[in-house]
Amino acid sequence: MPSELIIEFTVEKIIGEGRYGICYQVSHGQKTYILKQLKRGMLEKAGAKAQFEEDILKSLQHESVPRLIRKIEREDFCGYVLEFMEGRTFEDIIYFDKHVFEREEIYRVGSQLVEILKYLHSKSIVHRDIRVPNTLYDGQKVNLVDFGLARWINNKKYRADMDFAFLGDFLLHLYYSSFEFKGDKKRPWYDELHLHQKELLFLKRLMGVEQRYKSILEVEHEFYETFEAFILKDGAMLDKEEIYDLFL
Repeated sequence: MPSELIIEFTVEKIIGEGRYGICYQVSHGQKTYILKQLKRGMLEKAGAKAQFEEDILKSLQHESVPRLIRKIEREDFCGYVLEFMEGRTFEDIIYFDKHVFEREEIYRVGSQLVEILKYLHSKSIVHRDIRVPNTLYDGQKVNLVDFGLARWINNKKYRADMDFAFLGDFLLHLYYSSFEFKGDKKRPWYDELHLHQKELLFLKRLMGVEQRYKSILEVEHEFYETFEAFILKDGAMLDKEEIYDLFL
């Protein structure tokens, strides 16, 4: 409930509730934080898995990933205090605001997600949950939150390429924001959307419809190759650095 106190934090609003916990936007003094309360019953069932999120967040220092401020473990409460990240979820922006993402904005958003994934994978971390409810956007900057399913990459059960299908599905949500359904029969996304050949192949490889990319560096290279098919400067194609500077 708003204005309720949890430990020393004032609850501003409930952000969401999942299987393992409840997330609150809270304040303490003049500062805003995210307070994630973990459900003890689910923690006991999860066992060692419950420790992954804490350990992974402790290892990260990136402007688009929330910092773990502190852990709270008391008889009546178990959870984390996390850095508050600006922006609204892409889920709200797409489905409540009905915002239409044009190509330029899709690539600006996508380039930031690729950079975040480069950082995570360089730290041997796979996120496994890059979805529109877990990504925040303020019109310029993208933030990635909710590391509850993140794991250390071991190239067996947890592989880096698991993130690629999530990235592809996320981008499809942006493409579909401008889609107008006509007809009485739904078709697969690669038949419904009007995509350039390079876009189509890029998304198919992310989604595993075609041979999946082997690394985030390969994804990055193909992302900017796809970019170049659309972005022109005075009639000439931009190179990768110019594209990167333009959209970040």
